[in-house]
Amino acid sequence: MTISSHARRRMKERCGFNRKTQDRMARKAFDEGVTHKQTKGRLNKWVTSLFFKNYNANNIRLFGDYAYIFVGETLVTVIPVPVNLKKDFEKMVET
Repeated sequence: MTISSHARRRMKERCGFNRKTQDRMARKAFDEGVTHKQTKGRLNKWVTSLFFKNYNANNIRLFGDYAYIFVGETLVTVIPVPVNLKKDFEKMVET
């Protein structure tokens, strides 16, 4: 797994992660994150819109409060889950 320089900057800016934490969180999101297929409702619609903004993003994982966007096994960027969808995401993770 690799992390692009853009993704490193975004993780530092948006999540406040240092380099070691970035590596750990990217691996954790890739292995344990919620896939596009597992989402439903409004959350699924939002993840689908992320895919349509960039067709190369063939692997979008939701982990914590962020969407980790991968191309293959390369982390490209990290986007926060919108506030109005966080409750949907939390409910989905509980079940």
